[in-house]
Amino acid sequence: MADIIPFKGARYNPEKIKDFSKVVAPPYDVISKEEQSELYRRSQYNIVRMLLGKAMPGDNDKENKYTRAKNYLKAWQKNGVLKKDSEVSIYINLQEFKLEGKQKRRIGFIALLKLEEFDTKKSSIYPHENTLSAPKEDRAKLIHAIEANLGPVFAIFEDRDRSISDILRKQMLSKPLVNIVDSRGIRNKFWQVCDKKIIDALCSSIKNKKIFIADGHHRYEVGLRFSKFKKDPKYGYILTYFTDLLGDGLVVLPYHRLIGGMDKEELSSLEKDLRKKFITKALKSKKDLKAFLGKAKPSEARFVIYSQKHFTGLMFKDKKDMDVTIAKDLIIEPLKNFFIDFTKDLDYAIKEVNKGKFSFAILVNPVKITEIKDVAFLGRRMPQKSTYFYPKVLTGLVINVF
Repeated sequence: MADIIPFKGARYNPEKIKDFSKVVAPPYDVISKEEQSELYRRSQYNIVRMLLGKAMPGDNDKENKYTRAKNYLKAWQKNGVLKKDSEVSIYINLQEFKLEGKQKRRIGFIALLKLEEFDTKKSSIYPHENTLSAPKEDRAKLIHAIEANLGPVFAIFEDRDRSISDILRKQMLSKPLVNIVDSRGIRNKFWQVCDKKIIDALCSSIKNKKIFIADGHHRYEVGLRFSKFKKDPKYGYILTYFTDLLGDGLVVLPYHRLIGGMDKEELSSLEKDLRKKFITKALKSKKDLKAFLGKAKPSEARFVIYSQKHFTGLMFKDKKDMDVTIAKDLIIEPLKNFFIDFTKDLDYAIKEVNKGKFSFAILVNPVKITEIKDVAFLGRRMPQKSTYFYPKVLTGLVINVF
């Protein structure tokens, strides 16, 4: 059973911070170098200074971005910029946004989730993606330094009887504590719930749910390892945002692959190899690309390769795995000398290939949320960067300081 509890969240003090949009940030793993610098400029109290601090010349074991994060947290608590709530609470976060001209809203709540080992026989918490060692090492250094959860793990559950949704909606009738538009144009509204009856109802309703992790696999695994290291029950929970699988605002965007480091001879060899493995079709434009991907049947995988200003559609019949897994196994893994990057932005992918920064792009369909759930509940994992849940949950609305 999923075990969640309320907590005394540490939040930016409205008496000290007048514009909350200046101090919040996206999750650490989607912040570019340019955005990191912009967030630094936005406010001396922006959460990015702890979440994804800048490395400085002369950094060493005693002075580095992790020790600076620790010092920021202590200083901001001391001067009242960050203030811990006096009552244990659960927090509601509403995100309103437009996608392809349609207005959407996603309702979620933030609580602490008990950390468990991933075990499909015993656990109620399921991952869906593999993780990488470098991000885990980075997040481990940060949590050991600051002893706090800054950004929440993003978790999904099924609210078939709408019981949890009904509880949350009733609490959203009051004026939100925070009402801001973030740097990506998403409106975020935020409420605190400290009524014990309501908290108990939420905690009870989630107990019989299976939870799968959408974003934050690295943070979850690091949090579990950290709790074992500390051997204290208070470290056995992690800051988590929960939202409904069946909600209108749960969106998964495609995560395109950018492959670089290949010469013309290698590209020519790749084209021959792809013609053996896939049914290929020449496409004339970006409009044709979208139409081609959109016509994929449940029994087939479709991709588009963009290289040398040409689009080539690939069809794989009788698929028995996820599209991104097929792309990894049949297109990426046979390559010898290459480097890889990922983007949800189709135009960016095309532009970077045109600039010569990358040799080609693999343009994909988004993974269906039901496919992700099925993979997770079967105890399987998808390749890294298979899904891009949108919008991301802001970091800085509330944090958990142990």
